[in-house]
Amino acid sequence: MKLKTFIAALSAAAIIPSAVYAGDNARLSDAENTLLTSEETAPSDRVTTESIIKNFDNTDKAPDVTSEMCTPSFWQSKSSCSDEIIMTQAQIAEFNRKNLESEETCMYNLTEYEGTYDGEQLAKLQADFESPQGLYLNGEPVPESYYEDIRENIRKAHVSKKMPYKFGFAVNRTIMKSCPYEGFLSDNPSDPEWDELTSTAISVNEPLVIFFTTADGKFTFVNSRCYSGWAPTEDIGVCESKAEWESLLNPKEFLVVTGEKVYLEPSADKDLDEKLLTMGTVLPLSTGYDNTVAYRIPWNNYVVKMPARDKNGRFYQKDALISANRDVNVGYLPYTYANVLSQAFKCLGNRYGWGGMMYSQDCSAFAQEVYRCFGFELARDSSKQGLMPTNVINMSEMTEKDKMDVLDSLPAGTILIIPGHEMIYLGKENGLYYVINDSGTFRPSGDPNEAMRSRGIIINTLSSAFVSSGKTWLECLNYAVVIK
Repeated sequence: MKLKTFIAALSAAAIIPSAVYAGDNARLSDAENTLLTSEETAPSDRVTTESIIKNFDNTDKAPDVTSEMCTPSFWQSKSSCSDEIIMTQAQIAEFNRKNLESEETCMYNLTEYEGTYDGEQLAKLQADFESPQGLYLNGEPVPESYYEDIRENIRKAHVSKKMPYKFGFAVNRTIMKSCPYEGFLSDNPSDPEWDELTSTAISVNEPLVIFFTTADGKFTFVNSRCYSGWAPTEDIGVCESKAEWESLLNPKEFLVVTGEKVYLEPSADKDLDEKLLTMGTVLPLSTGYDNTVAYRIPWNNYVVKMPARDKNGRFYQKDALISANRDVNVGYLPYTYANVLSQAFKCLGNRYGWGGMMYSQDCSAFAQEVYRCFGFELARDSSKQGLMPTNVINMSEMTEKDKMDVLDSLPAGTILIIPGHEMIYLGKENGLYYVINDSGTFRPSGDPNEAMRSRGIIINTLSSAFVSSGKTWLECLNYAVVIK
């Protein structure tokens, strides 16, 4: 997003609808929800799961899904999935540049922020939000006084007309919300695992532009590359200057978390103790470390520079160890269709988390984190990913037959988008089209009363999942996003 449109966007963001950010299985009522649901190198060896195929034999699966289909190798053997490198790192960097420049993707080029902003105006915009209706806190309707307390916490913040932009990094995997509050605000009094106003997850070491902090000091308004919102202050480290921040943005040597989750080992250092690192997290490799790191000899470990926050909130780095047996990679993975599927299948069976809550992913974050392992910075929401400046096929006006013809021509790993949801395409088997996706709710028929809270990463066919109108996902296909 261009900097000149930033304040206008913040003004719009200050109005909180009952279903925030209507991509990715946006949480609506059952009646209205339509889904609920290394530079050029030789390709690395595929990560296959043949050895654990037996684990799927005794698990429930969606209709027409076999245990063999629950392994990436099943789909990698198809002609549409190869080990050929699709784009080099230079080409991916150019893709990212165009993505940031596009107004339609609503992404922020954080390096463009210079000088000062009007803190009083920004605080007023954020405090003047409309109270969401129909939400519950601890099983009870949220009283208006709860929202007014949030507003007062923003209004009483220490702001001025002329405030300098600050820059920093996330020191923990954390959550950004559209309002500064603790707890979950659910649209269902009996649902403790849904927070309606959660916006997105922020990964460890993710760069941020930092604005101001609430009066109680607990929340800070920030911009990531994809969103603006409120994050816990304790999860943010502020750099001394923009120059320091920029010097850390593109490390020459770095480690990429390629597993669905990697945890640091237990440590007496609270900054390192079992810290969660999610797929696609990038950490600089350390070179000038001591003979011992975190009270250990670093043999058979990668030594990385972990972001940390001192008692004054200042950012600094400390050496940390990640065992060489963890699912990590030095540099980005080669971008091949086979590797896209390998990454996606590492998450199969994981729970769904709206906006990244419950230390999980929602549908578009699933695709975003998979593609981040190759160096891509995708737009955050499904509605915006369909507008990225790449090879996008608009199928919204096509007949079902024409959509099937398009699917027959697509490579595995293509992002498929229907209203409010997205999937990663796997391929065709026995006349059926299969996807892997992070599903909030699954409808096995056109009956609106049969909606099931699936809330997990599953494999299913496009013809076995329905929307509330009674149409299948196949009939509802809008876009195919082929990144090449």
